[in-house]
Amino acid sequence: MKCDAKTMIKVAAGLGIALAVAYVALPSAHAFILASAPILLALACPLAMGVMMFAMKGMNGGNKDDSPKPDPDRSPPLGVREPGPDKP
Repeated sequence: MKCDAKTMIKVAAGLGIALAVAYVALPSAHAFILASAPILLALACPLAMGVMMFAMKGMNGGNKDDSPKPDPDRSPPLGVREPGPDKP
């Protein structure tokens, strides 16, 4: 899912439709829906980002540690001397 202006407009429109359906279906909650609608519409982008993060949580294949591991066969960088016997 891309996060561009077109997607945000779609998310805001979907949220608006959901609020309209809730307004019609729940007459006892009219005041709450009218009070929360501007806040929810302002939070359309962060809500969409949270949904995307939740949806992508399982996409990494279960690997929790993706940090590179040091290679024991690799020589030390230039300028770093190996510990060893001192030569006079």
